[in-house]
Amino acid sequence: GSQLYTRLKKEAAHRVGIEYEVSTFSFCDPLEEVLAKIGQLNADHRVTGIIIQKPWRKTWLSVMQEAGADVSPEDFNQWWQQLVSGLDPAKDVDGLHPSTHQAIQAGTWQSHGNVLPATVRAVLSILEIAGQGSLPNGRYAVIGKSDLLGAPLAAVLRHQGKDVVLVGKKELTERVAEGSALKDVAVVVTSTGQTHLIKGEWLKEGSIVVDVGEPKPDVDRASLADRPAFLTPVPGGVGPLTVVSLLENALHIADTMSYHLV
Repeated sequence: GSQLYTRLKKEAAHRVGIEYEVSTFSFCDPLEEVLAKIGQLNADHRVTGIIIQKPWRKTWLSVMQEAGADVSPEDFNQWWQQLVSGLDPAKDVDGLHPSTHQAIQAGTWQSHGNVLPATVRAVLSILEIAGQGSLPNGRYAVIGKSDLLGAPLAAVLRHQGKDVVLVGKKELTERVAEGSALKDVAVVVTSTGQTHLIKGEWLKEGSIVVDVGEPKPDVDRASLADRPAFLTPVPGGVGPLTVVSLLENALHIADTMSYHLV
């Protein structure tokens, strides 16, 4: 999946005249080697933005364990945090740096000149389409607490005055056991990576559903009937708009850099 998205981003960038270079490393490469490359790109005035394509944690753990390393999910989190902390926040084109996340949670990302993670920006664009030009009314459920989508999206929506519940695996299981599931929310954004997890009978009639499943849908479409009023496809929904959003972020950073140069 990561390799596919890297290729699609490169192809889209070339179509619109943005230079896009890919540096490839193994999970087993020394962290210092990767951070040295990031530092080199930070210092290169020709580079507008830098993105680190985040691998699936299960993939990272599998590869490292096969190589003989004694690693845990917490080791993956530390590895990832060290990588993204090496980015120059001014070149953080996909909203990965910890300071960017802090600004999003505080609602100060725009005043600080940060950009939103591309997937968050893509989902917000889709929600405005679903709401016919503005964010839909009603309660929101964001399913999945990742730092790439769930947590920052929930924060942005709250700062825009929306009633948002951030739902993890435990909370979703409890909701289903209680019988409420997702029937108390008007808008569902799901990004769990668990194929066909979300059932039609869990949803409120006429709800808006944004499926960020990868590479297969989170939503069990066979069980939906006509329950949702709006549903994004997988593939062909959030993915292409995420690529567009990343390129828009690059343009925003380029404009900001040009402004400071003047």
